[in-house]
Amino acid sequence: MRAKSILKYGALWGVFEITLGYLLHLLNSSLASAILIPIGVLFMWAAYKSSKKWWSIPLVSVIAAVSRMVIYTVINNFTCCSEGIFPTLAIVLEGLAFIYPIIFLEKEKKKGSFLFVFKPILLFYVAILVYMVIFKSVAAVTKWGDLNTLLAEYDIKKELIALFLDTLISSALIGIAIVLQEIFLLIVYHKYD
Repeated sequence: MRAKSILKYGALWGVFEITLGYLLHLLNSSLASAILIPIGVLFMWAAYKSSKKWWSIPLVSVIAAVSRMVIYTVINNFTCCSEGIFPTLAIVLEGLAFIYPIIFLEKEKKKGSFLFVFKPILLFYVAILVYMVIFKSVAAVTKWGDLNTLLAEYDIKKELIALFLDTLISSALIGIAIVLQEIFLLIVYHKYD
């Protein structure tokens, strides 16, 4: 059952990434990650809740990355490029970056307070910020070739402001999604009592 759940959540996440990600990138590249990260967190959290194993978090991200890459490659006539590799790498890095925040979220939830979401959201903010700095740095250096060219041609102030805002939006969306899920579960359980 656990393996099927992890496979299901990973495949669904990969499909969301390739479809919704494509649409969001058409609208605004900056908002895409702010929206896709919370969606990924929900899939990782669902996989963790179904398995109770920490390794399910990075595993579901690898499955999502592979399914996204396979779909991307098929859509592009079996060719691949950096446009397909960077989002795939981002999914795997998310799986690594959010292991502890997801485990912490579940522990806080078990304490029973409706305010359980606030400490994990702060932890998610820090984890997203670290993840985004590492990922954007690797992507930028890869794009420009070396650090000197990057620093000369990149508007660091603008990028940092966008980074902090994206991270704030992602963290807020994660918090909203978690609270809405809990409200939904309370309504469903109350309905059958």
